[in-house]
Amino acid sequence: MSYKKMREYTHEEFVELVQSLSEEELLNLSANYGGYPVLFRMALDDRISHIPFIQTGAAIIIRNEKGEILLQERTDRDKWGLPGGCQDLGEDLRFTAVREAYEETGLRIDPNEIILIDTLSGESRKNSYPNGDIVYNNTSLYLVDVSLEDDSNLKGDSETKRLRFFTPKDVPNNLMDADLIKSYLNYINK
Repeated sequence: MSYKKMREYTHEEFVELVQSLSEEELLNLSANYGGYPVLFRMALDDRISHIPFIQTGAAIIIRNEKGEILLQERTDRDKWGLPGGCQDLGEDLRFTAVREAYEETGLRIDPNEIILIDTLSGESRKNSYPNGDIVYNNTSLYLVDVSLEDDSNLKGDSETKRLRFFTPKDVPNNLMDADLIKSYLNYINK
């Protein structure tokens, strides 16, 4: 089945589409629209779309041989963040981290080579999207070391303006994930 672009549906059309799909078709649709939480938020009536909700996901610190970490400048806001995103239904969070890393950087990472640093939740993980949606993220933060000479062969997706490695002390001030970076710094300074 082919689908229109996400924002081409009216709310009524989208709800009708979602009601007509099986669980497997919903998973396929969510994969095309940024994951299940995005699909869920799209199905909310505009009158209640401002209701905050919890979403689970993963982020990953991709560290090169120089100890620099890879950040993504996002297209939907003037901020830098870590590669990461929402967990798909039934997905192991390690696979969420490596899937999002691949989608947002083009790097293939073995889920068995990543290390769990921390799980962060609460007020520091509150996020407001440009469309007004408000979520509280429960985020598992992972670490992986990669062998990369530079970032010229990295390939971002539609969420990515650019990708760049930074030393931890030189990360930009306009961060989406300052709490995740702080957790990483605590981890390496133990």
